Amino acid sequence: MTQIKCNEYYCVHLLAYRKRLLNLFNMITLLFSGAGVMGWAVWKQFPFIACAIISFFQILKLLQIHLIPSEKDIDKLDKASDFYFDYFNSMEKLWFSQDNYSETELQDKYYEIKKSEKEIDKILKEVLKSVNKRVMKTAELETRIYLKVNFNIEAQ
Repeated sequence: MTQIKCNEYYCVHLLAYRKRLLNLFNMITLLFSGAGVMGWAVWKQFPFIACAIISFFQILKLLQIHLIPSEKDIDKLDKASDFYFDYFNSMEKLWFSQDNYSETELQDKYYEIKKSEKEIDKILKEVLKSVNKRVMKTAELETRIYLKVNFNIEAQ
């Protein structure tokens, strides 16, 4: 359950980080587009510099899919975040009701819930190329706090 909660927090924080990154990228490219800063009359005196700046941002725009997450990737990450929220709740519910089941029934229910993770793993493999260490530290810290506050458990 600790790993599930950490995955949920990681997806939530990574989603927020990537949305900010995409918004910032879009604002900067819009700012330096023809209608923005590059449309100012001052650039008539420096046409080579203006051309270089416009070329730079055009190249960035072409490389965007390799540098900045797309809306599709953000939507997939949002789906993963929602999945981990529901997944954790299912596992937590099973944890609290474990006295109501035999060991065999408990294992069957556990693996039935665990099977739902297969689809989201495929999505995460598409979206996550590497782990953002700063976001992971935040997720781990929030997981420890959650476990301490709600279950009085010290997670390592």
